[in-house]
Amino acid sequence: MFNRLNSIQFTATKALIGINVLVFVFKEMLDRRGRIIVDDLFGLSGEGLMSGMVWQPVTYQFVHAGLFHLVVNMIGLWFAGNILERIVGVRRFVQLFLVVGIAGGLLQIIYDSNTVLVGASGSVCGLIAAFSTLYPRMPITVLLFFVIPVKMQAMWLGISVVILSALLLIS
Repeated sequence: MFNRLNSIQFTATKALIGINVLVFVFKEMLDRRGRIIVDDLFGLSGEGLMSGMVWQPVTYQFVHAGLFHLVVNMIGLWFAGNILERIVGVRRFVQLFLVVGIAGGLLQIIYDSNTVLVGASGSVCGLIAAFSTLYPRMPITVLLFFVIPVKMQAMWLGISVVILSALLLIS
């Protein structure tokens, strides 16, 4: 058993996923009012920023709206993160995760300051964009609707994420 524990490799990607899961479990243990308070304190909002809650651009990336939201983001983080972390190193990977998440969140708040943002979607989309920019011709397989395998070059995944993000922003 100890040999198996020693063979488990610590990575920043696993740590980020673990933090997201722990925050989700903690939030789910709260009653409805408690979950609303967590979202208000740690989600990203124009009102929160104007009130001096300067931590929100970082903390919103670790608070999720539901299990499906968490799972989708963590799958994206797992696939993009594993590759990018090896390429750019742990420190730069964590910085990239946080910076693209902060930038994405702030851009969304500038667009619509009356919303409360939660989740790592901005971070994951930024990681996918970085990956598809660094390795545009790399062949990958994407599971469309989590079921249908589609083979493509990484650049098409990046383009798809940008288009989908723009459509979601507009709607």
